[in-house]
Amino acid sequence: MRLSGEPGIRLPRGRRLRSLDDALLPLINIVFLLMVFFLFVGRLGGSLAPEQAPTSQGARGPVLSAAPQRLELLPDGRLQIGAERFAETELAARIAAWQGLPVDLRSGAEAPAERVLRVLAVLRGAGVGEVRLLTVRSRAAG
Repeated sequence: MRLSGEPGIRLPRGRRLRSLDDALLPLINIVFLLMVFFLFVGRLGGSLAPEQAPTSQGARGPVLSAAPQRLELLPDGRLQIGAERFAETELAARIAAWQGLPVDLRSGAEAPAERVLRVLAVLRGAGVGEVRLLTVRSRAAG
C-alpha cells in the first residue's frame, strides 16, 4: 500500500534491443519482391524473333532469318543433303552457297568424333553461320 506523497517503485523501462534479423527483414523482402518481378517480366517478354535479334559487331549484312540448311552424316560414311547422297570429299563444293547461313548437322550416336570434327572443319572453312549438332540415338541403344 502506498501513501500519498511517497515515491512509488519505479522500474526501468526495458529497451528492446534491435537485432540484426529485424534490420535485415525489410531488405530481404525487397530482394524477394524484385526477384519475383524480374521472373514475371522475363516470362512475359519471351525471346526475340530472329529478325529482331541483335547482330554481332562482325556481321556484314542484315540478320538472316532463313531456315537452317540440313546436312546428315550417314552410318555408311556418306553425307546427305535432302535426297542427295555424296562422299565427304564433295562436301566443300556442295555447301559453297551456304556462306553465313545456319546449318543443322544431324549425326547418329555411332558416328566417330573424328568424322564429325572433319565435317565441322569443312563447314567452318566454307563460312557457314551457326552450326547446331543434332545427335540421334542408335536403334540398338533405343
